[in-house]
Amino acid sequence: MTEPWGLLVRRGGDALVQGRLREAERLAGQALELRPGEPAPALLAVAACREQGRAAEVEVLLRRVLTERPEVVEGQALLGALLVDLGRDGEARRQLDLLDLHPAGLSPAVAALAAEAAAGLHSVGHAEALVAPLGSHAPAPAGWHGSLSRHLGLVCHVLGRWDEAEAHLGAALEANAAAGAPVLLAHTRRHYAALLRARCDPGDWERATDLLSAAADVYRRLDIGPRADEAEAVLRRSQDPLGGAAVNVFRRAGAGWALAFDGQVAEVAGGPGLGHIAELLAGAGRPAHVVDLVEAGADLDIEYRRRLAELAGRAAAAADPLVAAVARAEADVLCAELPAGHDDAGDRARRLAALRIRVAIDDVEVVLPSLAHHLRRSIRTGTFCHYEPDGPARWETGPR
Repeated sequence: MTEPWGLLVRRGGDALVQGRLREAERLAGQALELRPGEPAPALLAVAACREQGRAAEVEVLLRRVLTERPEVVEGQALLGALLVDLGRDGEARRQLDLLDLHPAGLSPAVAALAAEAAAGLHSVGHAEALVAPLGSHAPAPAGWHGSLSRHLGLVCHVLGRWDEAEAHLGAALEANAAAGAPVLLAHTRRHYAALLRARCDPGDWERATDLLSAAADVYRRLDIGPRADEAEAVLRRSQDPLGGAAVNVFRRAGAGWALAFDGQVAEVAGGPGLGHIAELLAGAGRPAHVVDLVEAGADLDIEYRRRLAELAGRAAAAADPLVAAVARAEADVLCAELPAGHDDAGDRARRLAALRIRVAIDDVEVVLPSLAHHLRRSIRTGTFCHYEPDGPARWETGPR
């Protein structure tokens, strides 16, 4: 694909792997303008929107492509995976039945998408058919689907071959991390956590919680709301370190904040987001409107650009390609949200409160990771923000 539209698709595919989902969607749109009837940019656009949790929005586009080009097998497989995302299992199963899963003719991308659909349906028959074609390609990557070890792990999980599934998912963790693919790594962590929760050998539950917490963090950072909500809902049903009688601390101490959680203590430098968190903890679940959290006259533009500069510095300084990729992907999300002059006060306050709280939890994580993980899965932001812990929680938030 050396024509201009093909180069845009290639750049968009790279952006998709790097977690820069809005950029991938933008490049796919440009390629579609240059080549409206070409399936490759349409499939890229659908994949980018699907990763953002917008499956219903792009189903129409994908069906239009398949009406005009029904021979595009990758599109047929993508439709099956999309229907699973939408919870339309009967349609998804029928769509999966249309695919020829014979190893000789199955491309890596089609095998990957079919594996996602089969795992979502927990279809043993389809999973069995996919072991051989996936095994012939894994652990190599399949374009923007990442390491095929993840997909081989998915079908082995469906088949109850848990030790094999664990080995493949472990290989996929390493491969997707080395590729600097934060969203694909988050998916792998989520799938690995599901395997460990199902197997439940000694230590599995704790490992699953750690993996799922890490996945939820990436989903939330990159504004993949549905996946973040799904992961956090599972975490809320998992064990929480809070004891009903324990008193945790989140209060001002001079210019900073004193913290105590799960038997550990720390201090963190001041920042407006820490004040917002303290208000939510003190509210004990009562919702707080963002206009009441954010002070009047706060400059959203300045704080957004300050955060963008921090993320650019983090990406430039990172030795780990994954850390750099997450920073660039989060910056991509913030760039898409940069405020316009016509935004109303409530919308600006909502975005500023969410940004401040996210930055504050990052600061807490440096000194007290367990508290940061708890806050990420317990604080909900939006027009109304609130603290919703898994179990009883007692906090000291005022002065001593």
